[in-house]
Amino acid sequence: DVTVWSAIPEEIDSLSITRRQKNLPEMVIPEETKFTKEIKEVCTDKDILLFAVPSVFVRSTAKVAAPYIPEGQIIVDVAKGIEPDTLYTMTQVIGDELKKVGKNCSLVALSGPTHAEEVARDVPTMIVSACSDMEVARTVQDIFMNSCLRVYTNPDVEGVELCGAVKNVIALAA
Repeated sequence: DVTVWSAIPEEIDSLSITRRQKNLPEMVIPEETKFTKEIKEVCTDKDILLFAVPSVFVRSTAKVAAPYIPEGQIIVDVAKGIEPDTLYTMTQVIGDELKKVGKNCSLVALSGPTHAEEVARDVPTMIVSACSDMEVARTVQDIFMNSCLRVYTNPDVEGVELCGAVKNVIALAA
């Protein structure tokens, strides 16, 4: 049961009508997927919140969402990067915004050598569910693993996020 929110209302309108995302034109979004322009709706009564926004927008999205996120919520971040001003990883950025409103949630970094377009086309790949709470990491593993996506678990959230953030720099250097 998936609900999608975007900070761009026109994007939600387009996704609702076309059932396609412009960067993944081959993928058809299932009819069961719901769309909303209300961040409160997407944060309420969900097993998992998936932060899939560009890293430069993680803080602003977390700040807007934080008041609506319930205590103890599992939040999975797939953005890769390091915030320039604070040098925080993306889960640290989310955690920082949650602390400002007195919330404590389970933060998971879902990272690995994946590309959205390949995952959308069911190209076999692997990813890591990193969380200091291994039970939560395994919950995320169970939800995301399928015949084309192998999910491993790891308690080293910061290490996994740093590897994801620097992988392209290393690839360019190589």
